[in-house]
Amino acid sequence: MSEPIIAVVGASGVVGRQLVQGLLLKDHPADCVRAFASERGAGEELDFGDDSVVIDKYSDESLRGAAVAILAVPPEVAKPVAERAQALGVWVIDLSGAWRVDEKVPLVVPGVNDGVLDRPFAGRIVSLAQASTQAFTRALEPLRGAFGLLFADATVLCGAAIHGSAGVAQLSKQTGELMNAKDPDIEVFPHRLAFNVIPAVGALENGLSQLERAMLIETARVWGGEKMPAVTATSVLVPTYHGLTLILSAHLSRRVDAEGVRATLKADSGLKVLDEPADNIYPMPMLTTDDSTVHVGRIRVLGERVQLVACIDNAFRTADSALDIAFELADRD
Repeated sequence: MSEPIIAVVGASGVVGRQLVQGLLLKDHPADCVRAFASERGAGEELDFGDDSVVIDKYSDESLRGAAVAILAVPPEVAKPVAERAQALGVWVIDLSGAWRVDEKVPLVVPGVNDGVLDRPFAGRIVSLAQASTQAFTRALEPLRGAFGLLFADATVLCGAAIHGSAGVAQLSKQTGELMNAKDPDIEVFPHRLAFNVIPAVGALENGLSQLERAMLIETARVWGGEKMPAVTATSVLVPTYHGLTLILSAHLSRRVDAEGVRATLKADSGLKVLDEPADNIYPMPMLTTDDSTVHVGRIRVLGERVQLVACIDNAFRTADSALDIAFELADRD
């Protein structure tokens, strides 16, 4: 049986490039990889082992013959592309959040609610939860299952790459300008990010930032039901390039001790426990590079309350999760 054709729309962006590299890591043949972008990103060649993958300009016929299309583009672009893909009989994995509130479209956090894809659903679109929601629910899911979860709060520290390649370039530029005693340009972020912290990621509406709203909506869908815990989140943009760091606080249904929490987290193969603070061993975003697991540590327990830190490589985690779903969907046809 031949390998499925996997298409990446938005291949010139941070996550799009990671998706193409992820296909290489999974030994997917180059001739079964299609990469698309807007006219601005088209024409570039991406290294693919001994081969290369050329980014083509997307058109309405680009996805014909593909088994799965992964959309690493803004919501306003994702919607018409997904509709066209469905018309061509292509499975769609959306990373934009365009369908996060649509109950007819499955919203997936791998390792938390994988079974949602086993239930019947209309259409051929699957939505992948954003990286912060994945880290939040994935880190706390073992504790929720073992001890019950009444309340959870996250402070999410986001690197500049949360704004894509433009965010990374802007942080580099601002840092250089400040180091040379120049006033930095402010284009991508609402304020200077270099040597600063911005306590919001995305536009604010009714007191919540774009990322915070998305986390609350997605978590409600993933953890929804009679035992849905109360959830709060605060997003902060920090002057690092890549990775997410989450400072988590959880109120469990019963008292626990640190060893019980640690053992429960260690038993989960999707987590990597780094928790020897006396030896300066704890999660840091630089340790998560090219690792799809969620790193957890700095575990502190007081009665029913647990505090810990979680880190992920958000681009790698998103790409790896999307590709795992892509191959599962491709096997259905």
